[in-house]
Amino acid sequence: MYRIVLTALFAALTLGSQPRAEASDVVAFDALDARTYDISRESVVQLLCHEEQTGRYFLSRAVVLDAQPDARPGFDILLGTRHALRGHNGPRTCHVRGVPDTVGEIVDVRTGPAHPENLTEFSSDWAILRTRRRLPDETPRLRVLAAGAVDQGEVSLLVRPVDREPCHVRETPAAFSDPGLLIHGCRSRQGLSGTPLVVQVEGEPFVVAVHVGHTIPFGAHQESYGIARRLNGDFLSTLAEYLRELAIP
Repeated sequence: MYRIVLTALFAALTLGSQPRAEASDVVAFDALDARTYDISRESVVQLLCHEEQTGRYFLSRAVVLDAQPDARPGFDILLGTRHALRGHNGPRTCHVRGVPDTVGEIVDVRTGPAHPENLTEFSSDWAILRTRRRLPDETPRLRVLAAGAVDQGEVSLLVRPVDREPCHVRETPAAFSDPGLLIHGCRSRQGLSGTPLVVQVEGEPFVVAVHVGHTIPFGAHQESYGIARRLNGDFLSTLAEYLRELAIP
């Protein structure tokens, strides 16, 4: 398995103390092994969002975050995409599919800044969500890893078990040179927005990005590739600030 070495920032995010990002030593990380992949997959939930103006429903995904290790707050924090929660007709009401609304209703949201012309601009297409109650205890909750720009290596996109093979981080095309984006070769399709890209560090899974879309080739020489929003910049700082707010008695 291809390994990459980089200086990373571990996001030490807790609800009970001051959230912070700490510089770590140089670490090596890989895509997930088969066992870790299968366990981590259960941290991905489906979001069902309703648009009142049109009556339409929209399905996407989100990952349940381990925002306070070794603790059990009365709610969960999810990471997903903004375009799942807001469309041209305004905000949508959402809940985690498969659990009662009294548990899985999304009661609060923080999103990337809206682009005046393009609601799905990739760089700001992220969302932090809070559920009304805590999801079932058996739901795995993943920690986050903030890393600098990486243009090589392997990651895992948490979809089906048959798709657990590692996929490569791609060289960033000039059109997507934003440092907040990660270009990947994972197989993706419509409805996978919000699925996390995960790496393994010393046997533990960490979310490094959230899948937001993919390109569609129009010519014989144009390749298709996935686009994800890295956990860095305003995404990470907003998450840290939100956790500080939630820690206020």
